[in-house]
Amino acid sequence: MSKKLNLFAVLVLALMVMFTVSCEGPAGEDGLAGTAGADGADGTDGADGADANEFCIDCHSTEVMGAIWDDYETSAHGLGSAVARGASDECALCHSSEGFIAFAANPGPANSDVANATGVPYPTRVSCETCHGDHGSLEGDLTAPIRTTAAVTNRVDGSELDLGGSSNLCISCHQARKYGSYYADVDTLSDGSQIHADSVYVSSSHAGPHYSNNANMLLGLGGYGTSSTGTHASAGCTSCHMSGEAGHTFAPDAASCTESCHSSGTPAFMITNFDTRYDAIQAALIAEGALAMNSYGSVGPVKGMFHKDVFEALWNERALYYDHSHGVHNPGYANTLLTIAEARLGL
Repeated sequence: MSKKLNLFAVLVLALMVMFTVSCEGPAGEDGLAGTAGADGADGTDGADGADANEFCIDCHSTEVMGAIWDDYETSAHGLGSAVARGASDECALCHSSEGFIAFAANPGPANSDVANATGVPYPTRVSCETCHGDHGSLEGDLTAPIRTTAAVTNRVDGSELDLGGSSNLCISCHQARKYGSYYADVDTLSDGSQIHADSVYVSSSHAGPHYSNNANMLLGLGGYGTSSTGTHASAGCTSCHMSGEAGHTFAPDAASCTESCHSSGTPAFMITNFDTRYDAIQAALIAEGALAMNSYGSVGPVKGMFHKDVFEALWNERALYYDHSHGVHNPGYANTLLTIAEARLGL
């Protein structure tokens, strides 16, 4: 009997334990937070940053900026003599600061002179902000920020022009707008009459590739004659037009030519031979009636019908004239254009 009672007591005790564990009540409220532990040791201080005043005035001082501005004021850009053209849709891109900034932000279609930069009602001249954007960061080694260095679209045929780096900023504008085919490929006049196969009608007294066709000359493009890229194309624009004493006048410094490349002196072709041959070609075109003194006080094209040989000579003369380098940008190609013009005119 006692064994049965003992077994019964064990079973009751086990059931009480199970009941107690499985029927635990809800948790009580959290107690008060304990006292915070001690702070950890401070970390090592970082290196001091550059003194902003000293850092910025390396460039943005009255002395440095004043010298740049004085140079710029003497340049063709600084004079701003053609800024009024910035009011035109076709010219705003390069003849106004506002137009170029809009273009650089969104270059637009390949063959459009407008290229998303529409006429500006009150255009302002090209200035510092036109070519130099803001610093993207004030960290690291800073240089003057260039608004664009991307390869450029040839505005005549949509091909790519690339001189690399900041030179691409220059050739965004310093390039041709037309090639000779713009006139030579026209076979019918506005009145419906046909143009003879051996003739070309010059419909504008401004006929030519456009002012400052420098990129095309450097790369040997746009004239009548075999194309050839000049050695100076690899040097780009700034190597000659901003080196030495040039700075922001953009006037090439002859001393930098002889110091860096032409140690034996500037080639004679670039000094005398070009001018002699060019002057003879221009005189012959005046005799042909294709050139004459215009209202601007300079020699310019005459509207009218000309034999294609005269026209090709005229186009080459205009390409060399608007380049304004006297053959220096691309001596080999300039010599080709002179030779073709001389042949067409029988010189």
